[in-house]
Amino acid sequence: MKKILLSATSSILILNCTQKQEIKKEETEIIQTRHINREEKQHVKPKTPPPFEYLSDYPAIKDSSKFIQNLRQAFDLHIHESPSQQESEKITVFRKVKINGSDQDYYFIEYDWKVGSTSQYPWKYQLLLTKNGKLIKTLAADRYQFVSIFPKENPFLLATIVTGHGNGGHELYKVTADSLENVYEGYYDYNLRTYDAHEDNKIYEPYELQLKIKDYNNDGINDIAFKGKCVLTMGRTPDGTWYDYTTINGKQVNYSIDNPYKKIPVEYIFLYDKKSGHFKAKEDYKEKYKEFE
Repeated sequence: MKKILLSATSSILILNCTQKQEIKKEETEIIQTRHINREEKQHVKPKTPPPFEYLSDYPAIKDSSKFIQNLRQAFDLHIHESPSQQESEKITVFRKVKINGSDQDYYFIEYDWKVGSTSQYPWKYQLLLTKNGKLIKTLAADRYQFVSIFPKENPFLLATIVTGHGNGGHELYKVTADSLENVYEGYYDYNLRTYDAHEDNKIYEPYELQLKIKDYNNDGINDIAFKGKCVLTMGRTPDGTWYDYTTINGKQVNYSIDNPYKKIPVEYIFLYDKKSGHFKAKEDYKEKYKEFE
């Protein structure tokens, strides 16, 4: 009887040990598999986007659909897709340009997909490419312009950047070391708004202030300025409180775009600095125009 019990006990012990070994082996294999999978993930190279293939067709666009598809894939352009977008999207510009700071030719392409969410406004991209198809810069400007500021020099690229709510400003680009550099310092210290169509308490007239090119400090070099009027569509107390109506001679007067509280001429002058090659603010405009800031 004792022999039978010993035999049974031994069998149970052997079985338990075998099960534990198998479980341990399975756990080891799982850990090793996870480790191998982790290593495989680490060695997986990111997917390389396809090259842009249609520069050789310049100036023709033989198939606009394929051109747009390749452009979006090659330069990772994100858009809001919809039936109306697919129906109306188009390449509005495909041209060679020269930009201040370089004598090289660049390809300038504007892709306009017409409709989308407010956050993606203005629903278009501008791309600057080298002759070999290397991307220099992608912009999302509401409007662009090649502006000659210095005589006998290549133009700068002026971009008007606007949000879906109608606020915005400008950027002014030249080529530096095969990249685009914004040489207008309106955003540096002041975050200066030079476009305002947002009907809150003020707008600009015109919405986009007019660019002026002139030697403002008589140093023989042209400077730039943005000029127009600030239209106050609400009144403002000396302590900075805005109000949309008041009483004058016993009558209520409501302020609006059609009946503004006041129109204030504004001019933001930026002087060219030879050392940095940038256009710098002539004065502190937040202080100068604090009445409507």
